[in-house]
Amino acid sequence: MRTAILVSEVAPDSQDGPPSKKSRVEERRSLFVRSLPSTATNESVADFFSQHYPVKHATVVVDPKTKESRGYGFVTFTDADDAVEAKAKLNNELFGGRRLRLEVAEPRHRAGGPGVVKSRIAEEKKKREDDLTEARKAPKLIIRNLPWSIKSSDQLSKNFSKYGKIKFSDLPNEKGKLKGFGFITFRSKKHAERAMIEMNGKDIDGRTIAVDWAVSKEEWQQKNPKRTTDNSTTIFIRNLPFTATNESVKEHFEKFGPVRYARIVMDKMTERPAGTGFVCFVKDDDFKACLKSAPRPRLPVKTAKTSVLQDESVDTDGRYTLDGRVLSVAHAVSKEEAGRLAEAGPAARKTEDKDKRRLFLLSEGTIPTNSPLYGLLTPTEIKLREQSAQQRKKQVQGNPSLHISLTRLAIRNMPRNMDSKEFKQLARQAVVGFASDVREGKRQALSKEELARGGAEDREAEHRRKEKGVGVVKQAKIVYETKDGKKVDEKSGAGKSRGYGFIEYSSHRWALMGLRWLNGHPLKNEAGRTVRLIVEFAIENAQVTSRRRANEHRARQKRSEIAQNGGNPADKRGNKPVTGNKGQAKVEKVEVETEEESSKKKDAKEKLAQRQRIIGRKRMVRKNKKAGR
Repeated sequence: MRTAILVSEVAPDSQDGPPSKKSRVEERRSLFVRSLPSTATNESVADFFSQHYPVKHATVVVDPKTKESRGYGFVTFTDADDAVEAKAKLNNELFGGRRLRLEVAEPRHRAGGPGVVKSRIAEEKKKREDDLTEARKAPKLIIRNLPWSIKSSDQLSKNFSKYGKIKFSDLPNEKGKLKGFGFITFRSKKHAERAMIEMNGKDIDGRTIAVDWAVSKEEWQQKNPKRTTDNSTTIFIRNLPFTATNESVKEHFEKFGPVRYARIVMDKMTERPAGTGFVCFVKDDDFKACLKSAPRPRLPVKTAKTSVLQDESVDTDGRYTLDGRVLSVAHAVSKEEAGRLAEAGPAARKTEDKDKRRLFLLSEGTIPTNSPLYGLLTPTEIKLREQSAQQRKKQVQGNPSLHISLTRLAIRNMPRNMDSKEFKQLARQAVVGFASDVREGKRQALSKEELARGGAEDREAEHRRKEKGVGVVKQAKIVYETKDGKKVDEKSGAGKSRGYGFIEYSSHRWALMGLRWLNGHPLKNEAGRTVRLIVEFAIENAQVTSRRRANEHRARQKRSEIAQNGGNPADKRGNKPVTGNKGQAKVEKVEVETEEESSKKKDAKEKLAQRQRIIGRKRMVRKNKKAGR
């Protein structure tokens, strides 16, 4: 359109009505020249082009106020063939430090000419046709932010059928997974408008839906073109603390220079920080300096202990350490390139050193501040959770022998009137409840990565569990103590619950399901008040765990040997088991002795419990006497 206007400004032969033969010839010999420097003049442009072909005249369009070139103009050659050759030869040639862009000049019709009248008639006709087509379209609504409980188009229709007759409903999905939005087509536009007004912003199963008119994909893409942003100065950060925010990361990296933005990556499944993020610098020099000084990943050494926590030998000046964690910084790549690397790299990533301490599980059990569950917590419970997170972080930082268990959970803020039997029943209920929530669409199922996290050890444990025919809960233990603060067994009856305990599941899969269902689960305490459980993966000592596993392995081997020998234990020298009457008598003697020992231990425990109860009553009597005085 700009070209046509400029031709009219400089073409002296242009008049109302169709162009004359002379003007048509002139147009074929003229080139429209773009990207002229501000210093260009009619003479300088004519001199430049006349060095190659004969030029009739050249015109540079200037600004009326500044009298400087507006960056474009026209050149008319004496011959039409010269104009064609000049366009092919001189396009992108340098002139005054800028590369010229040449096009054949096109005419335009003057205002009021026949061409304009025809154009206006055509535009009005097209507008009427578009309005008619739009009116004939069936009124279609798009519903966004749908809850996962709506799994079929019929369920979606039920929520809108009260507003009028529905012609069609659709719930898009990709490979069986819902996309979180749907479409409703009404028979009447009036009914669709009413549904949009009344349903927009309404809550369905805990989620606020958004209702609007649906448009075609082409129209949406025209109205919302993809934004192309220059991300050449963006870095990708790994090993971010799970407590980091966009503001804290931006503030941290402003040490290197001005930052355009900082973004924390959120896990779509858990709606929690994923431990990675992006930072975009304003200046290229600051971006390069940040990458150049970043700590290089060290080669894996078998004797070295890998750690994601602060390491002064890696980050000497502390510029790449945030909340005690050494950050890994790299040049960010495009989404397409990241996808390609993700497909090409699984085999290579398997060989990389893993975090054997499993510190990534420290954040499991944290409730985000923007979660609806967070709003149900009391100030005391929020404080307890914050203190627990700080204490756990301090523990693993101070002792490299500590690691996070995959199968053992630590539960706090428990009702003190709950016993171990009820506790174990709750642990079983958690796994069943999680699976039910997934089926009903209230929760997301565990990801493939989470299911494979336990590895071969989990698969072996699950195989043994199924062989024995036992449940998924290995142990549910509540910690009891006396008035003196000494830990005692629950069966002794001499202690009181401390309000916390441990649950051990047979594999990581069940433990993760149990944690996510139990965490924040409401229970009534002895006073009838509602308390919400604080559930985290337990911290264990690697050496103690190793010894316990070795003992379990030896016990399994011993049971296997006894089973292979027909129930007769072999002697310590490895001789064959004794058979016959003597052997039978020996086995019976061992069994009798074992039963006697068990009986003695039981009697000893009962005597201890009785003694402690007597001592407790005597202390209470003395205390009451003192109070009476």
